[in-house]
Amino acid sequence: MNTFYAIPFYRYSKYVWVLGLLCICSLNIQAQNWTASKPVRFIIPQVSGGGADTIGRVIAQGLSDKLAQPVIVDNKPGTNGGVGVDVLMNAPNDGHHILLVFTSLMAINPAVYTKLNYDSLRDLKVLGSLCEVPLVMIANTALEVNSFNDLINYAKSNPNASFGASSGNGSFSHLLLEMLKAKTGAPMTHVPFKGEAPAVQYVMSNQGPMIYIGTPSPIIGPVQSSRLKALGVTTLKRMEQLPNVPTLSEQGLKDFNESFWYGLAVSSSTPNHIAAALSASVSDLAQTNALIQSLSRVGCSSLALNAPEFNERVKSDIIKYSAIAKSVGMKVD
Repeated sequence: MNTFYAIPFYRYSKYVWVLGLLCICSLNIQAQNWTASKPVRFIIPQVSGGGADTIGRVIAQGLSDKLAQPVIVDNKPGTNGGVGVDVLMNAPNDGHHILLVFTSLMAINPAVYTKLNYDSLRDLKVLGSLCEVPLVMIANTALEVNSFNDLINYAKSNPNASFGASSGNGSFSHLLLEMLKAKTGAPMTHVPFKGEAPAVQYVMSNQGPMIYIGTPSPIIGPVQSSRLKALGVTTLKRMEQLPNVPTLSEQGLKDFNESFWYGLAVSSSTPNHIAAALSASVSDLAQTNALIQSLSRVGCSSLALNAPEFNERVKSDIIKYSAIAKSVGMKVD
């Protein structure tokens, strides 16, 4: 008859603990030892000249300094970032292919697209966030309004002659336009463009009564030189670069507070030790004074979230924008 003896776990628990600690240390050493060994392809999934491109290029320069490798910008616009995700997922997962991610790509696309070629939580591994911007409502100089309330009154009086541009169907600018229409009852015809730069250029061309709600970088200069009129800012706090432009909340939309954030990601198939090393570099970069100041000049305020914190922000924003999109009946095929 076989006899089995129960061996008290406590006799071996310290060895199990030590083994676990050694495994953790090994992973940390791997992460610390990995470094970029060749130029990094930095995918900006928006058109050249738009807000994401301007901010992305500032980040790319900082990333190049941090990784001690050239960082080559590759603009891949389409589907509010979806084309860029495709490019990343079909690239080698060796840490030398990094994607600029932002609110619409990560949180709004899942909320508004009925069919999406990626899952932002499953297919991407976030490295951290770097900054966020308020959005600015602009109007062309041909439109005889000088405030948000002027615009609402104009739209209600001219229901068939008021137009709201966006950087594309399902974009953040489109969602904000639908939110404002729902909150104010002001009718405006949505006009989608293929990116932010074309939308801003069209508004500036004075070809019709048109507004746009977009990121500050392509807007600040034309507003300061009076080629565009700024009607309001989407955050609770005014912009340092446009101190005379009141917030929408100040103008009657109480507690209206929307910002647009930017971060970095790699494909989910990237080995953990490589992602961990890149995350550490991104966290350091996000707190570098030189980068913070450079981003501030294009209207992007510091938002230094590490990978776990950023992942939680993405999750919460998906829930938030899904609820908003449902409330205004916004879906994109």
